[in-house]
Formats: sequence, structure tokens, C-alpha cells
Amino acid sequence: MTEQKKTEQKQPTDAVKSYGWLGNTLSIAISLAIGVGGLYIYYHGQQQNAALTAENLVLQQEMASLTQQQSADKQNFGTKLQELKDSLQQANSQNQQLNGRMAELQKRVSAFSNTDVENWRLAQASSLVKMAGRKVWSEQDMTTAIALLKDADQNLAEMDDPSLLYARNAIMADIDSLTKIKQIDLDGIILMLNQLSNQVDNLHLANKVEQATSEKANDHGITASLTDWRQNLSNSWHSFMDNFVTITPRDNSKEPLLAPNQGVYLRENIRSKLLIAAQAVPRHQVQIYQDALKDVQTWVNAYFDTSYPEAESFLTNIASLQKRPLSIDVPEQLNSQPILAELVRKRIYNLPHPKQSQTGSQPEIQPEEQSRSITTETTDQAKTSVGES
Repeated sequence: MTEQKKTEQKQPTDAVKSYGWLGNTLSIAISLAIGVGGLYIYYHGQQQNAALTAENLVLQQEMASLTQQQSADKQNFGTKLQELKDSLQQANSQNQQLNGRMAELQKRVSAFSNTDVENWRLAQASSLVKMAGRKVWSEQDMTTAIALLKDADQNLAEMDDPSLLYARNAIMADIDSLTKIKQIDLDGIILMLNQLSNQVDNLHLANKVEQATSEKANDHGITASLTDWRQNLSNSWHSFMDNFVTITPRDNSKEPLLAPNQGVYLRENIRSKLLIAAQAVPRHQVQIYQDALKDVQTWVNAYFDTSYPEAESFLTNIASLQKRPLSIDVPEQLNSQPILAELVRKRIYNLPHPKQSQTGSQPEIQPEEQSRSITTETTDQAKTSVGES
């Protein structure tokens, strides 16, 4: 029993010893593992710290360079901003100067434009009056002259200048005097001359050569029948003799007889004289017109048979045309023309009056007194022209 108890007592102690050795071993292993892990962790942390330190240095360097670049950019931006501000201020000052110059130029242009428009209208009115005068004196076209004077008065009315009333009164007086002049139907005279030129072929020659030749041509015909050989031979002989020798009876007139083929030239000469007369009508060439009609009348009486109604009507129309006048009495000068010429000389060219430039010592006449005096003179001239017409 005792041995069993001893064996039983020895067994736990051995188990405790064995268990203690294992625990120590395990603890030592655990300690070693912990130490190795700590060393690994420490070493790995040191490596990470070194890497982080290097990265931090790189970042610090980059941050420093960025800071320097930012400061430089900021300084450049400030410089450029200041330059832009200076440029903008300079541009604003130049813009103000340009606006001032533009306003001044606009004022000058508006003043010049108004003056130029008025001067242009005044010059145009003077030119229209001169053209009206040429129409009156050269062509005696009163209708066109009156229309030109009305256009000149319209230009003066558009100027709205009370100092030009005396000039407008002179223009109205000229229009009134031209309206009372009786017109001549020159176109009707030309049409009648053309109609007479077309009637020349209807006139009959006085020696009846055309009629005799036509009758002989009809009588001396040759037939195709052999039985009429005697008559055909006789007709051939007479036809040969008529073409070889022509015998025309003559009356007591002094004008020489025309050959059978000269009637065409006579008619063409009459047409040419009528054409000369028609061309002289618009030019108011009275002498050429009368001489041409006189030649036509003489030739018709000398070479044509006036017993026919065609010749009588022809000569009657020629006589009526000889009595019709080609020119009319027109005024020697338009009252408004010297007035507008004086206005153009003073207002556009700024020239003094010729009399004042010659004397020099005479005082200048005031515009109101001058306008009144010119108005009275214009009305007096208009009254005299109306009374004479």
C-alpha cells in the first residue's frame, strides 16, 4: 500500500516537471516570437519612417518651389495688372480726346453740310434760270423755260430764307411775262412740209412728156401673130424713132422744156428744198425758210400744170406757209438772272460787287435796303414787261 502511494505520489511530480519544461519552452518561444516580431516591426517602421522622411523632404522642396513660383507669378500678375490698368487709363484718355475731336468735327461737318446744301441750291437755281434764258433766246421754247423757272423757284423755297423773297418775286414776274407770250406751232409747220414732200409725185408736168411716152409705149406694142407682121414692123420702126428722136410741142412759156427723164430730178429738187425749209424751222432761220419755199413755188409754176387740183392745193399750202412766222418777240433779258448771279457771287464766292470794288470809298449797302431796292426795281420791270406784252 505504501509503495502504491509512493508511486502515486511520484507520478504527479514528474508530470508537473514535464509540464513546467513545456511551459518554459513555450514562454521562451513566445518571447522570442514577440521579440522577433517587435524587431521586424521596429525595422519595418524605421524603413517606413526613412521613406516618409525622404518623401517629406521631396514634398517640402516641391512646396518651396511652388511657393517661389507662386510668388513670382503673383508678382508678374501684379505687374501685368498694373500695366493693363495704365493701358486702360491711357485708352480712356485717348477715347475722351477722340470723342471731343469727333464732336467738334461733327459740328463742323454739320455746319459745312448746311452751308453746302444752301449754296448748292442757290447755285442750282441760278443755273436753272440761265438754262431758261437759253431756251427763250436760242430755241424760243417757252414751255421748257417756264418749267425751268418753276424748278429754280422751288429750290429757293426749300432754302426757307426770307432774304430771298425778292429773287423769288423776280422769278415769278419772269414766269408771268413768258406765259403771256403767244406760242408758234413749229411742229405743225414741219408736219405740213413733210406732207407736201409726199405730195410731189401727184403733180403733173406741163409738157405732158410722161403721158406722151406712156401712150406711145402702149401704141407701139408688138404682137406674136405672123399675120400682123406689117403692123409689127411699123411699130418697131416708130418705137426706134421715138427713142432716137423725141419731138415735144412747146407753148409760149419762157422756161426750157425738160427731157423725159429729167422729171425725176425736178421732183427730188423740190423735196430737197422742202427738207431745207423743214430744217430751218426749229432753228428760226427765216431767210433760208422763205428762200426755199419761194424756189418750190417758182418750180411748180414753171414746170407743172397748175390747172390740176393737186397743184392748186400744193401752191395754196406753200403760200400759207410763207405767211406763218417762225420767230416771236421775246424779252431781251430775264429779270431774275442778274439777281441770282449777284447772290451766287456774294454768298458762294464772297466777291464784292464790281462797282464797289472799283470805287472802294463808297459805303456798303445794307442787305435789307438792297433787297427792298431790288424788289422795287424787279416789280417795276415786271410791270413794264407786262404792259408792253
